[in-house]
Amino acid sequence: MKRIIILFSILLLSLGYTGAALAAEHDHGGHGAMAGETSPAQGDGHGSMQMGSGHEGMQMGGGMIMLESVTVDGIQAMAHLMGLQQGGGQAPTGATHNFMVAFEAQGKTVTQGRVAVKVTGPDGQTGKAVTLTPKDGFFRGDIELKTPGKYTFVVGTKIVDDKARQFSFNYELK
Repeated sequence: MKRIIILFSILLLSLGYTGAALAAEHDHGGHGAMAGETSPAQGDGHGSMQMGSGHEGMQMGGGMIMLESVTVDGIQAMAHLMGLQQGGGQAPTGATHNFMVAFEAQGKTVTQGRVAVKVTGPDGQTGKAVTLTPKDGFFRGDIELKTPGKYTFVVGTKIVDDKARQFSFNYELK
């Protein structure tokens, strides 16, 4: 997990615009589109949402978008989205984004277990579960986000102790 954080830090610092934006009086008010919103996970028995540093929904270099960090029963989940057209590679029919989630338990990255995501679109319709496969410290899967509006990602897991957990994330596609 530390390698991932270091990699993202290097990426952010290497981008001139991002460095200038961070240096400008440390004002984070312009980014973090979701920072003022609450997650369905908050207060519903599924866990609590930790609002990081106001970078939720922040667009990173290379098309990477950071979502919230959510902690449930001692497991922290950090989710990201990447547009497939910007991330390279071929996308399965209809897929527009790669959804990635990293888990940490007791300071260690979790790389084994069963993980799936269900996406609820702006129209309120929930799609079929997409199995996420482990790769490079993340569990990943391709999803389709075509209509502008608010999306909810509910990630179901059986990791670490084989206990079922759900993590919920939000993102607004513009």
